[in-house]
Amino acid sequence: MKTSKLSVLFVIAVALTLTVAGCKPKIYDTNLGNGGAGRTGSGGGKDPDGGLTTKFGPGPGITDTKLNPGDLPDTDLTGRRQNRDVFQNETAYFEFDRSTVKSTEVSKIEAVAAKFKTFSAGHDLLIEGHCDERGTEEYNRSLGERRALALREYLINAGAPAARIHTKSFGKDKPAALGHDDSAWSKNRRGEFILVLPR
Repeated sequence: MKTSKLSVLFVIAVALTLTVAGCKPKIYDTNLGNGGAGRTGSGGGKDPDGGLTTKFGPGPGITDTKLNPGDLPDTDLTGRRQNRDVFQNETAYFEFDRSTVKSTEVSKIEAVAAKFKTFSAGHDLLIEGHCDERGTEEYNRSLGERRALALREYLINAGAPAARIHTKSFGKDKPAALGHDDSAWSKNRRGEFILVLPR
């Protein structure tokens, strides 16, 4: 009699354990392995460019890019020297509240891809996404990341090595032009390309 009660209690305990374990929310680690470059803010929900976004772990929603796991960067850029002059003339600019690459900016991206392919495998490329001052900090971090990722996809399609291209969003934290008008805002909605030197 005691044995059958223990058996019943054991079965109930196992069933409850499985039920509780099955109800826990699943957390997917989709931190894209980019060495900490550009995974700030939060995302998910509706994208201003029109599509639905996917929430990438602690990072922003991404709609403009089609990322393949084999293409993701895995190099830590911490402490490496940067050359901000090499691609200074190829800064890409965006429309207000958009992360779609404008046709007028494609030639700049192709020039970056062509130059970057001439550097040795020890060099990496960092794409910084920036926004104008309008919008919340969280929203602008997400938008800056989508802009950087859209530029990254163009570079990859132009033949640049995907595993050496990293992104980071600064949102509205680093304006290129001070001012509170269209002239300043248009200069701040940008993506900058930075050459990261070998260790």
